[in-house]
Amino acid sequence: MEHDDVSLLAYNPTFDKALGNYQLSDLSFTGTPEHAIRASRLSDEYHPVLLVTGHGEIPTFLVLDYGDDKYRYTKRSDSMLIRSFSTDDRFHRRGFAHLALTLLPDYVHAAYENIHELVLGVNAANRPAQKLYEGSGFVKLPETYQGPKGKQFIYHQVL
Repeated sequence: MEHDDVSLLAYNPTFDKALGNYQLSDLSFTGTPEHAIRASRLSDEYHPVLLVTGHGEIPTFLVLDYGDDKYRYTKRSDSMLIRSFSTDDRFHRRGFAHLALTLLPDYVHAAYENIHELVLGVNAANRPAQKLYEGSGFVKLPETYQGPKGKQFIYHQVL
């Protein structure tokens, strides 16, 4: 795994061309970056974040959401919900998703100093994602949430 010169960056329109090449064939458990970016234009609470390589490639995409949806997963007002997390098909199994999650606490601390918890839901059928989050510092909580695509396990990370 070669991950020189990668960083998490807030989305801006200069990334649109690279995102146009983003390949995501399995939408069973996530949405497309395009859909999430459209939603972010309608809500100040949605913040698209990209893992960007030194070559301008975007292996991983996610949204940080501090709107009320987070309260399905936590009672904490100082939290953000991770949603629409995905990795471009061309970058699967190369460690980029794990790297993005490893960099995320420092990114959130720098960009949102009042946020002290990250939360997310993982579909019960999505074992690879559960393993990814558990290996990236997230803790599975005993509570579950019934999402539109089935039972969701709740994960969190205190920052």
